[in-house]
Amino acid sequence: MQEVRKIRPAARLIKTIGQDLIKDVYAAIVELVKNAYDADSPDAIINVKYSHEHKKLLISVEDHGHGMTFDVVVNKWLVPATDDKLKRKRSPQGRVLQGRKGIGRFAASILGDRVSLETTSEGRTTSLKLNLDELDNISYLDEWNIDVSEEETGRPNGTFLKVIKNDIEASEVIDTWNPKKLRKLFVELSSLIAPEEVYKEAEALGYKIDYNEFKIDLNFGNFPVEEYDNRQLEIRPFPVLDLYDYKISGKVDSDGFANLIYENQNIAGLNPEKITIKVPLEKDAGHKYPGEIFIDLRVYDRDSDSIDKIIGRGLKDPGTGTYLGKQEARKILDEYYGIGVYREQFRIRPYGEQSFDWLDLDKKRVQNPSYKVGHNQIIGFVYVRPEEQSGLQEKSARDGLMENGAYFGLITEVTRVLNELEARRFKYRERALKGGRARNIQEDIDSLFDFDNTRRRITKGLDALGISASQRANVDAVVDQVLESEKQKKSEYARKIRDTIATYQGQATLGKITHVLLHEGRKHIKYLTEQVPRVIKWAKTLDQKPELKESLDDRADKVLLHAKGLTFLFSKIEPLARTRRSPRKTVNLVKEIESTFAIFSSELKSGEIVHSINSQNSEVLIDSNEVDLITIFSNLIENSVFWLGQVESRQRRIDVDIFNEDKKIIIEYRDTGPGFQGGNLELMFEPGYSMKPEGTGLGLALAGDAVNRIGGRIEAKHSDEGAAFEIVFEGVAK
Repeated sequence: MQEVRKIRPAARLIKTIGQDLIKDVYAAIVELVKNAYDADSPDAIINVKYSHEHKKLLISVEDHGHGMTFDVVVNKWLVPATDDKLKRKRSPQGRVLQGRKGIGRFAASILGDRVSLETTSEGRTTSLKLNLDELDNISYLDEWNIDVSEEETGRPNGTFLKVIKNDIEASEVIDTWNPKKLRKLFVELSSLIAPEEVYKEAEALGYKIDYNEFKIDLNFGNFPVEEYDNRQLEIRPFPVLDLYDYKISGKVDSDGFANLIYENQNIAGLNPEKITIKVPLEKDAGHKYPGEIFIDLRVYDRDSDSIDKIIGRGLKDPGTGTYLGKQEARKILDEYYGIGVYREQFRIRPYGEQSFDWLDLDKKRVQNPSYKVGHNQIIGFVYVRPEEQSGLQEKSARDGLMENGAYFGLITEVTRVLNELEARRFKYRERALKGGRARNIQEDIDSLFDFDNTRRRITKGLDALGISASQRANVDAVVDQVLESEKQKKSEYARKIRDTIATYQGQATLGKITHVLLHEGRKHIKYLTEQVPRVIKWAKTLDQKPELKESLDDRADKVLLHAKGLTFLFSKIEPLARTRRSPRKTVNLVKEIESTFAIFSSELKSGEIVHSINSQNSEVLIDSNEVDLITIFSNLIENSVFWLGQVESRQRRIDVDIFNEDKKIIIEYRDTGPGFQGGNLELMFEPGYSMKPEGTGLGLALAGDAVNRIGGRIEAKHSDEGAAFEIVFEGVAK
């Protein structure tokens, strides 16, 4: 038997949308406010009242927009998941429509069990009432009878949506809407629309945002929470914006080119710095540029002195307008920190909320607290275009964006722009003696066993005691003898620490290039696995088929070649895998660089990268540990391979020039990639600094430490085309 049937939505679908799909009561109210905006209303008035007599909670949202006709209410408003706004995209007055899923209005079911709608268009008012409890007694939505009426009233255009929660005790209202949750609602609404000043700045920097005046009022009538009883709140953007320590803002175009401006308000009279960079993406992972975006990131240092400066710039309580103390200032920052994502004018939840660190800022800061900015130190605005232009799709549950290629591209762009701010902030704080002074690992180890400070303190103490010259000489001699003895004892500890760190860094380098080693090793093993059985088979039948001898010889030679390749690969990685550091020896620098390039042969070939090593002599001898040389050049080459993969308009090259002069070895390393951007060359070797998407900032830091161990220095250089490094070794040439 065959019958034609239809899918019938269950009656509980309406409650499911509000109570299960919509995240929380805050999201429900935000959805209703967005509907007011889509209706071209200049405002949204939220009223919250409680009747002790009738045990009834009323929440209403009123707007003064264009209203809805009877036809619109019946054929669109009452249709779950209607595609009306998705097709229209803009309101009659040109606003970019915020609600496109067709389910936002049903979020009201999370707020109460009775919904009343009155909407007026051109003098005619359409009314309906929904008793959501009736849904428990019917199976399918098409069985739900809803009375919709229309009459001539002459009222002005607008919509009044009222949600009632019956049989609710005052204690339950207080549990649901306690002062903490009401404050959160206030903060949610305050951050729903970014301040007008941000729009103006975006427009000045070439990013046009559809900005429309839109007020939100939150009014409480008779309400059981004393702090909010009969209180009227005018929702306005938060006041902390212009009080930042550091700021970076600008437009990133649809191809990833960013034009930015950096500011530091700690230095009076400092002119803003212009920055131009290209943000690379991991395209192999399916990441895509999210269309044109605008980024505005404002960072606040939270040490005691910095909080004083923020207060001094004019931080006031948003309610009373009075200046705040340190505790209150930190409370304000705690309420408003986070990086919000805005679709034109409205924030996309939950981006910008304190509980949602979508860029993993705190996780990154743990690794490098003096360099990285924490989640609670930043207030930011990221503006994205509509879905059809950006590829950024909002989830139906209103709990963020779908994690597609455009979303990961957005994360990369915002992270890369923030990295430019972090680098400049780090330099300033280093000069201002905040956050510690940056030193390399060798200096840190030396400082552990430096007794000069101890000697100075003893001398100062002797001066204070008024010790005579004759006694002083004897004391100084004893002190010098004791300290020198201790220094000699500790020098062996220092050496062991250096060797242990160097060993770990060698193993870290091995870990960084594991993907290269696996690829190369598998290539050789695959050939051997396939061809050795064939060679054995042919050898057994050679007497019957002498014509196979030529093929057999050819395959045997190739098997030997791949076996040698595997042996070479193991020989190169073996030093990096050692658990004990081998002593320095005289090695051929040219040969070591050539063999390091050989590790990356497949990467270079697949990336169509040409490399050259140019030296005045075929043998440039240097006293070094081979692990350090592999660490230096494998990290440089790995970086070049990545960045050369980002360029398409010119030949991909890596050139290494070696000069040997008076026991000084100079190495110039260059590639034709996008080069250094942002003017932070001195930070290239700081752990944590990286321009790569998802970069750890480890590679060049390892290379820098390895150069120091050999007794040289490495610098990043400005170049007209590509990246350039200069490595200088003095006193180690043989």
